[in-house]
Amino acid sequence: MTKWIPVLSAVLAAQLVLAVVVNLKGEEYGVFAADEKLLSFDRQSIDSLRIDDGTDSVVLIKRDGAWRLPGSGDFPASQQSVERLLDKLAALQKGWPVARTRGAARRFNVDREQFERKLALLSGADEKATLFVGSSPDFRKVYVRPGDEDEIFAVDFKPWEAEADADSWIDKDVLNLDASDVERVEMPGFILHRVDDVLQVADLGDEEQTDDAASRALLGKLTGLRIQSLLGTENKPEYGQDEPALEFKIIRVGGESLSYRFSKLQDTPYYVLRRSDLDYYLQVAEYWVDPVIEITREQLVQARSDAEAGESQDLERP
Repeated sequence: MTKWIPVLSAVLAAQLVLAVVVNLKGEEYGVFAADEKLLSFDRQSIDSLRIDDGTDSVVLIKRDGAWRLPGSGDFPASQQSVERLLDKLAALQKGWPVARTRGAARRFNVDREQFERKLALLSGADEKATLFVGSSPDFRKVYVRPGDEDEIFAVDFKPWEAEADADSWIDKDVLNLDASDVERVEMPGFILHRVDDVLQVADLGDEEQTDDAASRALLGKLTGLRIQSLLGTENKPEYGQDEPALEFKIIRVGGESLSYRFSKLQDTPYYVLRRSDLDYYLQVAEYWVDPVIEITREQLVQARSDAEAGESQDLERP
C-alpha cells in the first residue's frame, strides 16, 4: 500500500492543477461580485457614437439635444434606442476576466482587426471609450474587450442592440401626429372635417351621420403611421411615384397642409411614401397602406336613427 502513496499523491496534484487551469480558462466563473465599470466615460458628455461590424458602419450624432444620422441626410434617430444603448454601456461591469492574450482576443473576436462590433463613444472629436464586442459563449452573454485594455470579459449584452446599419436607428415614428391637431383630412372620395372637436364626414345627407368609431379608427391609423426604412432623397423609377396608389392630405390646426403620396415598390410587399414636408422617400409596409386604400365613404357613414332625425328637424323649425 505504501508504494502507491507517491503515485496517488502525484495523481491528486495533477487533478488540482487541471482544476485550476479549467477554472482559469473556462467561460463560466460562478458567482462573482462585479463592482468595477467596464467602460469609464461621462454619460452626459457623449455626443457621437460610431458602430462598425467590419463590413458596415453607422454614425450617430447629437445636435441640439436630438440624435441624428448624418450619413442619411440628418434623418432623426430613435432617441429612446440610442439612449438605451448608452445606458446599457454605462451600466456594464467587468466581472472576472476570461482571458487577456492577443490570441484569445482573436479567438473570441474582440481583436482590433477582428470583431463582431466595434463601438466608439466620442465627445466632440475626442474618443472617450471604445468597446470590441465578439462572439457569444451562450445565449445570455457575449465576449467584450475595452479598447484600452487587454482583459476580455463575458457580459450580458446582445449584438443586435448595436446594429451597424442606419435603418436600425431611424425614428420609425417620425411621421406621427397628434390626432387633436388634425383639422381636416382629404381622402379620395370623401373629406373629414372637425366639428365640435370631432372629425365628421363632410356634406352629409339629411338621413346620414358619421360613424364616430370608424372615423376615429381611420384618424388613428393616419396619425400613427410607422415607417419601415429610409430609402434616401433620390427618386427612382422603381418607386413608381408617377403612378401613385394612394394620395391624401392632412390639414393641421393652424393651417399647415401635409400631402402624402404612396406608390407600390416593385416586387416587394412595401409602398414608397413621400410626404410634402420631408425630402426623404420612406418605405411603408403594405399591411398599413392596403386597408387605407380600401376605405370608402360608405364605411364612415351610417343612417341616422329616427330620434336623431326628429331632433334635427325640431332644431331646424323656426
